Amino acid sequence: MQISRDYSSPNFEIRKNNESPNKVILHYTGMKDTNSALNKLCSSQSKVSSHYLINRDGKIWQLVDEKMTSWHAGVSDWLGEKNLNHSSIGIELCNPGHEFGYKNFPKKQMYSLEFLLKKVILKYNIRPEFILGHSDVAPARKKDPGEKFKWKNLATKGLAAWPKSNVKLPKIYDKKTLIYKSLEIIGYNVKDNLDASIIAFKRHFISRKLDHLMDEEEMRMLITVSKYFMDIRRIS
Repeated sequence: MQISRDYSSPNFEIRKNNESPNKVILHYTGMKDTNSALNKLCSSQSKVSSHYLINRDGKIWQLVDEKMTSWHAGVSDWLGEKNLNHSSIGIELCNPGHEFGYKNFPKKQMYSLEFLLKKVILKYNIRPEFILGHSDVAPARKKDPGEKFKWKNLATKGLAAWPKSNVKLPKIYDKKTLIYKSLEIIGYNVKDNLDASIIAFKRHFISRKLDHLMDEEEMRMLITVSKYFMDIRRIS
């Protein structure tokens, strides 16, 4: 599969300490069409960019060299690490997003994403639990790639993290404390954004009832994911 370099973005800088990326952050463009997205990502006035852009027909553009920091994550936080641009690869998926008529992600687009993720993961030895959504690392500001993005499908191919078994809820527990600690274990910045982190978690792992309330089924999923993330970090 070819990666086009027909476009390039001026919005980048040298990575801090020339460190290699250890995360991938997935976005949707949230623009009406592909040309609008390319124009914005390649405009010096926009001050935003990404390393890659994947069109809905599967075409891939590389806009910024992987050795450089692209400006895609903005104010962000994961596992206590802030400002994740320098430690990540940013991939934008053409999709109008919630503002302009959020759509499903086509098979051709997802196939190209899988191809690109395999390439990046192999090159930088990035672990599946560090393939993240923009809404995961900036839950108070962002919704992308959104609840229609099929994280579980990526996980079956080793390209994202998803639990393989369910965990039972304890018989007695303090709900607020369990939510807080579980989200924190996964990586969310709950100290500053508890309600937004709950919604981001549900957007990623549940894809429905996108509010800050948690029913029993959602609580089971939350502690299942938190235990899974804790376990795979011990192994890694």
